[in-house]
Amino acid sequence: MTTNPASNNAGQNRRDFLRRSTAAATGLALGGSILPIAQAANTTPATAAAGPASPSQIMAERAVDYLKQIEEVSRGPGGLIISHSRFDTRRPLQEGDDLHPYMHQVLDSVWGPASPKPTVADWYYGENTAWASGWLMWSQMIRYRVTHEAEALAVARKCFRDLNHLFDFGRTIEPGLLGKPHGGRPGPTTSYDQSANPVLLYGQFARDFGTPAEKETARRNLLQHGDFYLRRNWVMNHHGNLSRIVEPIQTSAMKYLACMHAAYDATGEVRFRDASVKYVRQIAAAGQLPWPKKKYELNANLFYYSWLGEYWSTTSAADAADWIGNIKIYWEAAKLGLDEEGLLLDGIYDTEAKKFTPVKEGWFETNPPSAGGGTTPLRWWRSPTGYQGRTLYSLTIAILGLIVRKHGLDDRAHEVSQKILLRINRDGLRQCWDDGRLPSEMKPYANLFGAEFPGQWMIAYWMGREQKVW
Repeated sequence: MTTNPASNNAGQNRRDFLRRSTAAATGLALGGSILPIAQAANTTPATAAAGPASPSQIMAERAVDYLKQIEEVSRGPGGLIISHSRFDTRRPLQEGDDLHPYMHQVLDSVWGPASPKPTVADWYYGENTAWASGWLMWSQMIRYRVTHEAEALAVARKCFRDLNHLFDFGRTIEPGLLGKPHGGRPGPTTSYDQSANPVLLYGQFARDFGTPAEKETARRNLLQHGDFYLRRNWVMNHHGNLSRIVEPIQTSAMKYLACMHAAYDATGEVRFRDASVKYVRQIAAAGQLPWPKKKYELNANLFYYSWLGEYWSTTSAADAADWIGNIKIYWEAAKLGLDEEGLLLDGIYDTEAKKFTPVKEGWFETNPPSAGGGTTPLRWWRSPTGYQGRTLYSLTIAILGLIVRKHGLDDRAHEVSQKILLRINRDGLRQCWDDGRLPSEMKPYANLFGAEFPGQWMIAYWMGREQKVW
């Protein structure tokens, strides 16, 4: 493995990287062609003519390019990140577009009666905006610590302001709500994944980089956010379905509970600390750590639970579980699910036998995940190597590797992370991974840009730079 000191990729080389990647990005922005996956995995537009490049140089150039990919879709009200746009044009889906019926099925199957169902175009416009903003903010806060570049802090501050905008949206419905901005408008729905991320990162920015006015804005928003959970007695609106997330208690409730504790961090209001720690201890006492169940699908939760474990280990719930030790358990499972290219396969991990089994390729049907949702079964394609989530899950494993290394749990974990970062080229920023056998119904997903993916990629990259491993 080739590694370069962090200083080799900054300062005097940055203008060259910007110039090269701008030229490379122009073709994409104008609907130009993308390098085939196999070719782009080993070369970059900037280095193809100059000969082989080091892994550090390839990743440094991608970090510049991937930031530009996100900036291309920061077009919503107030500059919000549009979460799913067309990959070939970066334009959002439009009402009246000829969308394959398969693109409607998830929305139609899971949406419940508690709030109006958005159109498909509105849904894709803002479904992942909140956490795409969180990922990007996180990456640029790390970058600023490493490089002290003004651009990094400016981008992080842009994300902070975007989240202020979402809190302002929420206040028109209910104070403290951080809802999904479907169609670029205020929305009442939330989700487990889009809770701790971005709220913990929002609080971190205010604490570490905020002006006095920004700190006060964050304090007010997080005060209302904590009271939002208490006032609603933990009843959340998930895709138009109301559910109380703490009964029965489940591991992923830690994501919402971290938001409550972040409100304590920002305000000092002990009611937020006591309420969140109470349920975190219940999760541990119920035996749902490190695993919620014996057979577990390897996904982004391996990272999410590890990241939250870091957080809870610094709180009064530190003695509730072996938070840091659990990170190594998630890491050992993740490595079993990686293929020879470093990408996570779709499959199930047996937490007792410590064995991973890839899924069989084909169609399957399942009932909608929300009990109050529709009744039409979801028809879904599964494949070990071509599926929605492969980029997201692989990149979260790359971040996990750097968390693992930071805690001294595996000194070579960064090598796994680097392999993932080198494999996921620009073509891998699509919402659905096409391994060449993707059914026709799934093809439209392969033409959706996943706005969170470049942010995730950059988090792992800048973590590695901070640890001086490339």
